[in-house]
Amino acid sequence: MKISVTKDIGTAKKPVLPLVPEMTTVIKKEDLVQVDLLSNPYLTKVKFTFKILEGGTETAHEVIQWMQNVERAFAGLNSSTGTLRKQMMQQFARGSALSGFNASMTQLATPTRLQAVARA
Repeated sequence: MKISVTKDIGTAKKPVLPLVPEMTTVIKKEDLVQVDLLSNPYLTKVKFTFKILEGGTETAHEVIQWMQNVERAFAGLNSSTGTLRKQMMQQFARGSALSGFNASMTQLATPTRLQAVARA
């Protein structure tokens, strides 16, 4: 089979490379969190890495992707209780995202804690 390139590639009509550079983002290692997922101790560990949520700088798409990664981490680590998830969230967020989470947890946990004390 013969492959041929048209003669107008690389000319003023059709440049080989676009003139506008593509946006690239460089993520530092300290801005990532790595989770070792393990469903069975005798099976291979699966590692995945995702970006820590800073708060205020991410787009809606990045926040949705982050939420999906957090749910994946919860499922992979078999984290089903609120206490475990709260501890894990301390590692998955920082900055205004973490302070907002902590403030919300305090506000939402107070009625539940009072109900538990009343039942006891």
